[in-house]
Amino acid sequence: MPLARQRQVIILLCFVTDALLLWLSLSLAALSRTDTLIYLDDMRQLYAEQMVLLALYLGACIYTGAYQPSRITDRFDTIYFVSLGLVATAVLSVLVASILPRDYLAISRRELLLAPVIGMAVVSAWRFLFCGIAPRFASMHQEFHIFGSGPECERLAEEITGNDAYWADAHRRSLEDAQAEFELARAEGRPNPFAFKDAIIASTNNQAAVEEAIKILEFCENSFGRVYIYPTLHDMLFFPHSDLKAVAGIPLVELKNRQTLRPYTHLKRLVDLGVSLIGLLLALPICIVTALAVKLTSSGPIFYTQERMGLNGRRFNLYKFRSMTTDAETKSGPVWATANDARVTPVGRFIRKHRIDEIPQLINVLKGDMSLIGPRPERPHFHQEFCEKWPLFDRRLEVRPGVTSLSHVLGSYSSEPEDRLRYDLMYISSLSPLNDIRILFATVRVVLGAKGAQ
Repeated sequence: MPLARQRQVIILLCFVTDALLLWLSLSLAALSRTDTLIYLDDMRQLYAEQMVLLALYLGACIYTGAYQPSRITDRFDTIYFVSLGLVATAVLSVLVASILPRDYLAISRRELLLAPVIGMAVVSAWRFLFCGIAPRFASMHQEFHIFGSGPECERLAEEITGNDAYWADAHRRSLEDAQAEFELARAEGRPNPFAFKDAIIASTNNQAAVEEAIKILEFCENSFGRVYIYPTLHDMLFFPHSDLKAVAGIPLVELKNRQTLRPYTHLKRLVDLGVSLIGLLLALPICIVTALAVKLTSSGPIFYTQERMGLNGRRFNLYKFRSMTTDAETKSGPVWATANDARVTPVGRFIRKHRIDEIPQLINVLKGDMSLIGPRPERPHFHQEFCEKWPLFDRRLEVRPGVTSLSHVLGSYSSEPEDRLRYDLMYISSLSPLNDIRILFATVRVVLGAKGAQ
């Protein structure tokens, strides 16, 4: 069986068994009031409420990350994160039940408290036993490849491998050997040998080693399942505690690499389609007024199209309401807009200030060229120029460009390219639904208050 399929089966087995045990817990909790069950008018209502509660239990466990392979194989984490999800659901359900009329629910408050207690007991016992079995499968066994220079790498490998309480192996690797193994597997048509393995990059203050670590990071992000940094003492001042993970007692900082971001990007695309379609319909009156204003106040077309760089370097035509004169770059060639740019028309200044000129880009979102939120797409001329100056600029192409972005809501049209790159790298490294929601609400504030726009 392929390793990917094997891992999916094991995680599904864990999920299904959890669901059965939690359903058993709900049934046992219901038996605690056997004297009143016979008086229920409709047992189907009780079953329906139990199913809703079961879905909430499982949803909370998924949200806390209880089905991540690294947590399934860790005896402490596997119990802790399941218990965390059950406790959170129990508190929420009791609060909701206390607000509703007493006879509104078929399930009693005693069951709402008793079921998660029984569930934690039986699921924890099952998870503890399963934790001793799961690591024996190749797809679930944790294996760390440690990159870097100095004695720290050997010490990390010895501590992880020698820790009897942590089921994992660790090996020190060189970038050249790992790249050779990866290329050989690809040439022979074999799967990526590192897809189910984790990488640890030993950080350092030495400048030459830092440059080498960047090359290692580029390789690991594309090849390994998860990537961690073993930070120096100075690094710890800059990393948030939420990114920390302990492996065999060793503090590591997990990086959100390309592979771990993929699941959310699929959901993000569905949201883009729905929101952009609704947005175009709601903005139709504004679009009609803007089109008339642009046409009546300056000569030239209503819309302005321009070639931009998209996901994975694919080029596309970006749509905007025209805010500049038609001969804006005839003499100058490609140049960035500046504050109080003389090429901007009076109507253009208003629609740029309130971001109205960006509305047609919702068409780009529907076509799949862009996302609602992401780094602003750059013109090929500037993209090449900035990549030569800052090689990390090319990493902006890892995600779909956006109609709005972190640099859009915190910066301005005249922000320095290097500062925009900082915003974009921060966004990519912390891509999540919550951050996208924050940027979306911040965009509304910018549009209504004309903040950060010029």
